[in-house]
Amino acid sequence: MLKTNTGNSSVLGVLMGGAGLFLIIAGMKLASSILSPILLAVIIAISVTPLMDWFQRKGLSQGLSMLVTIVVLIVAIVALIAVIGFSINQVIVTLPQYADGLQGQSDSLQAYLASSGLDADSVETAIQGTEPSKLLTYVGSLFGGVLGLLSGVVLMLMVLIFMLLSTPGLTSKMKTDFSQNSPTMNRFRGLAKDLREYVSITTMINLLVGVVNTVFLFILGVDFPILWGLLAFLTGYIPSVGFWLALIPPAAMAFLEFGATKALIVVIGYVVINGGVQNFLQPKLMGAGLNLSSLVVVLSLFFWGWVLGPMGALLAVPLTMIVKDVILDAYDDTRGLADLMSADSPSKPAPDDSAA
Repeated sequence: MLKTNTGNSSVLGVLMGGAGLFLIIAGMKLASSILSPILLAVIIAISVTPLMDWFQRKGLSQGLSMLVTIVVLIVAIVALIAVIGFSINQVIVTLPQYADGLQGQSDSLQAYLASSGLDADSVETAIQGTEPSKLLTYVGSLFGGVLGLLSGVVLMLMVLIFMLLSTPGLTSKMKTDFSQNSPTMNRFRGLAKDLREYVSITTMINLLVGVVNTVFLFILGVDFPILWGLLAFLTGYIPSVGFWLALIPPAAMAFLEFGATKALIVVIGYVVINGGVQNFLQPKLMGAGLNLSSLVVVLSLFFWGWVLGPMGALLAVPLTMIVKDVILDAYDDTRGLADLMSADSPSKPAPDDSAA
């Protein structure tokens, strides 16, 4: 009878835990417009802390180091948003000018199908429905998703500034409240180190890919190469899907301007550039710091994208790292889930905080 009660208690505990998790996820989804910028600010604040330390090592005071770091971040973010916004506006304004190119490509395709003895009626009907106004709607919705990644920037900057200003005091409090070898402190140190490594290496790789793609498109003569390079830089933070989001717009632009051959060259060039970096350079730089299985990375993209919207897709990997290292790996009952999410061997049992 005691075993039955214990079993019922276990089932009840699982059900209550599942209900609590459901409420948390539902609350995050409802508050995504506010929560997303805050989470982005947290990730950025953790990532730029070494920059403040670097300024201090160069002889600046702690207050001046924080001020310089904040100014650098604000200038970089505002400049990025301004360039993207201006470029998107230029694309929308000039899009109707590509109507003749679209019509020419459709005529060439119909002629090719006719010469090959194929039925071109269905293709002709589909192409006739592709009017510049519909293309305008498509481009607007596509870039609306990109701008959605940058929405809430004012809230994000405010939170980021206050977090950076409170960093010295928070660090002192953590050193006072927790011993130097506390498992909690070690866990947060390890997470902060992994997040910094991931963000810094990913940013460096995305910057390299964005610059190379921009030069490549500029050589080919594709319009708006800077915009497509910035798009590749931003979508590089989105695992798996980011490459396709960065590829489709410049390939479509090349098709409208020059035809299928140039569009195919763009596709091949992107595959070579991005594939070379991701398959050769990124594994050497990233090492084992990420420690997430590829399946978990892909699933996290869809999960966080559903919960938080476009910003969730951008922060999918860092948020999953936080859940795995800080929440799941901290308790014996959930450490098995953390091991399943890892890319390597199971983690060793962490000591209890109460023992410190």
